[in-house]
Amino acid sequence: MNRLYRHIAELVRGIKVLFFPELCLVCRRKLADGERVICTGCRVTMPITSGSGAGRSLRERFDNHFDTVCAVSFFDYIHGSAHSRIVLDIKFRGCRRAAVEMGRWFGRRLREEGSPICSADIIVPLPLSRVRLKERGFNQSELIARGISVETGVPVEVKAVARVRYSDPQSLQRSRTDRCKNVTGVFAVTDPELLAGRHIVIVDDVVTTGSTVTSCAMAILEAVPDCRISVAALSSVPTR
Repeated sequence: MNRLYRHIAELVRGIKVLFFPELCLVCRRKLADGERVICTGCRVTMPITSGSGAGRSLRERFDNHFDTVCAVSFFDYIHGSAHSRIVLDIKFRGCRRAAVEMGRWFGRRLREEGSPICSADIIVPLPLSRVRLKERGFNQSELIARGISVETGVPVEVKAVARVRYSDPQSLQRSRTDRCKNVTGVFAVTDPELLAGRHIVIVDDVVTTGSTVTSCAMAILEAVPDCRISVAALSSVPTR
């Protein structure tokens, strides 16, 4: 019976590929056998961030608010670029598998570089509000975090921090000041014991000014002052 189910599943997958071929999230071309989410050509041209300079650039967005053990993003988010479609498709087109796969790619790179994130205690995905979670059906940061977790072995914890107040999308805020005000007081630690004395990695899909991550980090530090915090963003907008 199990063999029959496997044959049926393979048949269904074959029909799906025939009539609904999987496309590269960047160039929209059909993926070849063995390719996942992004084709080989678009992987080669991916604007991956690397080196200490890139890390400092992201870290500077948090320096005036809290200390970080490590702050790193996987690739540069450039508005209007083909590669920015990755984040947009994950967030607005429900590409859940892509979120996990990108998280795994990110996690492998962190492991290869010997990032301090790989020795952290807990990964905390940036929480969504109940309203946004109901609308979207999933938290993209959690899926990315779970991909990172597969490659690094650092467990994901989704119950320790909650988004307790709805806020307008950050993309609608015109200035850094507006972004900060929009996310002030939106996060709360619901289980301090899970975080006490731990090295915590906050995961987000895209960091622009860093206001949302900062708000989450400050809520954690207020409730659990003895923890240490790192930031891992799938993408970040380059500073000018």
